[in-house]
Amino acid sequence: MTKTFYWYPKCSTCRKALSELEALQVNVDKIDLKTAPPKADLILSWLETSGFDKRKFFNTSGMRYRDLGLKDKIDKMSLLEAADLLASDGMLIKRPILLDETGKVLQIGYRATYASLSL
Repeated sequence: MTKTFYWYPKCSTCRKALSELEALQVNVDKIDLKTAPPKADLILSWLETSGFDKRKFFNTSGMRYRDLGLKDKIDKMSLLEAADLLASDGMLIKRPILLDETGKVLQIGYRATYASLSL
């Protein structure tokens, strides 16, 4: 079964995460967040069903995040506003994002290993 892996190929953390998935023999469909960001309706479904706070979906260390001054704005945004903003620029999205076969968000970012997810 194939998972979906949203990433930015130039990101060393994303490459490390992909390497682990490959070592675990997990098949992934790779989607570049910069060249093919997810549409707002898909992001909105993630925000509504994932159980993660909307702030978790933002790349808070990115230049675009800082340029837009989002630190104090995210909490005031509706889920729809957050989804629209994230869809407008893939570099605003925290990466990588791993989805299961049904489209459920398994993990955002990569700090812990995937082995604990029972893939």
